[in-house]
Amino acid sequence: MPRWLILWRREAAPTLSLAAPLVVAQLLQVGMGFIDTVMAGRISASVLAAVGLGASLWGLMLLGCIGATLAISPLVAHLNGAGDDGAIAAEFHQGLWVAILVGVAAVPITYGMAAALPSLAIDPEIAPLAGDYLRVSAWGMPGLCLYLAPRYLNEGLSNTKPVMLIQLLLLPLNIFGNYLFMFGGFGFPVMGAAGAALSTAIGLWVGAVMMFLYLVRGRRFRHLSLFAALSGPRPKEIARILKLGLPIAVSIIMEVGMFSAVAILMGSLGKVEMAAHQIALNYAAMMFMLPLSISQAVTIRVGHAAGAGDMVLAVIRGRVGVVMAGAIMALSATLLLLFPELIVGLYTNDAAVAKMAMTLLFAAALFQFSDGLQVSASGALRGLKDTAVPMFITMFAYWAVGFPAAWVIGIEWGVGPQGLWGGLAVGLTTAALLLNLRFYLLGREQLVSR
Repeated sequence: MPRWLILWRREAAPTLSLAAPLVVAQLLQVGMGFIDTVMAGRISASVLAAVGLGASLWGLMLLGCIGATLAISPLVAHLNGAGDDGAIAAEFHQGLWVAILVGVAAVPITYGMAAALPSLAIDPEIAPLAGDYLRVSAWGMPGLCLYLAPRYLNEGLSNTKPVMLIQLLLLPLNIFGNYLFMFGGFGFPVMGAAGAALSTAIGLWVGAVMMFLYLVRGRRFRHLSLFAALSGPRPKEIARILKLGLPIAVSIIMEVGMFSAVAILMGSLGKVEMAAHQIALNYAAMMFMLPLSISQAVTIRVGHAAGAGDMVLAVIRGRVGVVMAGAIMALSATLLLLFPELIVGLYTNDAAVAKMAMTLLFAAALFQFSDGLQVSASGALRGLKDTAVPMFITMFAYWAVGFPAAWVIGIEWGVGPQGLWGGLAVGLTTAALLLNLRFYLLGREQLVSR
């Protein structure tokens, strides 16, 4: 058997084992957005569009928080790979302080986004409802960050099942919360889009409580003494974590910001276009959870190998992850091309919205493969604690290439919604090429230096 095939089989299985619970967890998490979208679509096109716009902008802050705290995972993986478990508790404590800092700061920023909506060229029916969504959901941000810190501690220790189990419990809670707050079940006031946000915010706080209960009661953490002596904030340690985490947050915001900016442009074209955009974007986001989960598993695997000082193995694990993610997204693109009517039928009965959404799904198929390659390369680079250069790459790819292309094709040339999504494909493909080139060059440099 060829050596490359032996390495592939040896590395693919544990990567998939780590990624599988993350895939389920991420799909359940995005499934909440799917449920919000479907339930909003049963109220009206305006509420559907408002939930879509509000969720897109709130997602910008949500993923920024994820990025800022995501540094906990590779840091813990490096310590675990080096066999330095005694330092993990102190790392986790400082990660908690980072989570608190980021979560509190996210609340006024999200309010500011809501305040800015009336000044944008958005349908006047949609803007106030989306603003309500943002103001309510802002109060879930601290809970989100307190959930993320122990989650990434677990992932850094190659323990990915807890997040899956917690998300499995939160999904029915989200459905019940939507029934209560969106539709006014059991005598609650009908809140529409704001009700979806309230249900989500409550779920984030419940998730944080569950995750901490798991840490406190779990036997596998007793040797780490996580809560034996909580350490106070140490500015130098917090700065070190943020130095690694903030570029991750910026990179994520660059990508999601491009999608959010395109959502704003889409909102200026009308309700049908915005509703169709939300359908296509929600499906694309659900499929993106597959390579995203592989990317997170690759970060853990690469970080563990790098912490143990085996850079050859770290590079191999990164390359295997990139190939796996690309293959999965090639399959996703095939599904989009074969079954667009079936996919759109899950979201809406509105003929005009469905017709527009199907054209956007064809456009989404163009960037599925590129999306898998760029996110997996980012995960491999994070495992090597390389976050600054990828940040500049994403800035260039999404804002010097992707968004200008969307603006020119969709607005200036008058192509419309399909042109806006074509610009997204250009940006993601640029990022995929440059991030994979960065990992290749960095990996070659590491191997030569050894």
